Amino acid sequence: MRLASVALAAIPAIATMAIAAAAWLSALSPAHAQPGGAVKAAIARCDAGDRAACGEAGMALSDTASPAYDAFLSLRFLQQACAASQAPACGRLALIFFAGEGDVERDLPSAANFAQRACAEQDRDGCEVAEAVFADGASPQFDPAKALRYRRINCDSGNRQSCIDLAHIYYTFDDYLPAEQIALNACRPADPASAEICNFGKQLQDRRHKIEAEQQAKKQAALDAQAQRTAVFDAFMQRRDYDGALYYALYRTHSKSQAETAVMAAARAGAMSRIFEDHLYVLEYWFPSGAIAGIVASEMAQRKRGRGNDCGIWNCTNMPGASTRRWQAAGGSRGSGYRPSSGGSSFQPVTGPSSAEIVKQIRNRYRSYNCTGSRRLPSSHPTCQ
Repeated sequence: MRLASVALAAIPAIATMAIAAAAWLSALSPAHAQPGGAVKAAIARCDAGDRAACGEAGMALSDTASPAYDAFLSLRFLQQACAASQAPACGRLALIFFAGEGDVERDLPSAANFAQRACAEQDRDGCEVAEAVFADGASPQFDPAKALRYRRINCDSGNRQSCIDLAHIYYTFDDYLPAEQIALNACRPADPASAEICNFGKQLQDRRHKIEAEQQAKKQAALDAQAQRTAVFDAFMQRRDYDGALYYALYRTHSKSQAETAVMAAARAGAMSRIFEDHLYVLEYWFPSGAIAGIVASEMAQRKRGRGNDCGIWNCTNMPGASTRRWQAAGGSRGSGYRPSSGGSSFQPVTGPSSAEIVKQIRNRYRSYNCTGSRRLPSSHPTCQ
């Protein structure tokens, strides 16, 4: 029976209801005279406007252990009390409609309505009915979010089964820490009925401790490896082997800060000339501006002036005019009588790459070496930008 039909059937005119109640009470056996009298008095006070008495009458009539039990008749008084914000009356209505007691048919929408009103006033019956209604996957009222909410409320109120269900739900969602905490809080070691939830909580706790230990071991290993790399770099620096320190920073630790430290130390010591030239091109790429960029640019300019041509890191053997300059340097222009033939030779000297092309080639090789394969650096690393 739906709530609307129940309300119409259970709440007739007051006079009619009073006659029906009196007739029902008079039908009780003499052994039930005292309970009947108490219920009759409560009904009379309710009819006179005492809403607390309505709740008293409704609770007595809906008590299955009472000789005055009549679930259908109790609806009128319980609804009046519930409308007056009596949470126990709302909770009892939720139980009646959820279970379908007596002549009252099961009505889950009505049960959900009264359960939520009762639970809002912290009535335990209402909260438990709300959880049961919304957690029933076969019910049209199924609502996982509301079911989870009322499970939390019931678990916090000490309902062990709600805690067990809630812990398993969190575990299913991979929320292991809340699942562990809920399970352990619901565990009562001295109670045999707690064995399942205690074991579940202990398993989750052991799992967490294992994961935390593994994470700590990995963290410590990373710190040890970093300390080892720092020690190697510091050893190069202590020996004033700035080129070795720079090589280690560029190709082993890929550390921009260590590379900067090595270059600054070499510059202060006047040892930039001992830095391998390939390193300068990598530094030019890593440090496009700033102090390091200035030091590298100055050193590369000095080396270019020292060579007197644009050979870059390549030798000048096959550069245009190189053979003539060597011949002249060896005295070929004096006394030998040799003159280059002016004939139509088809020979053309091979032109070497320019300085810009050399820089580009080195950059590409460096990026290919460090940004792909097993040595791959993070994409955010300056080398791979």
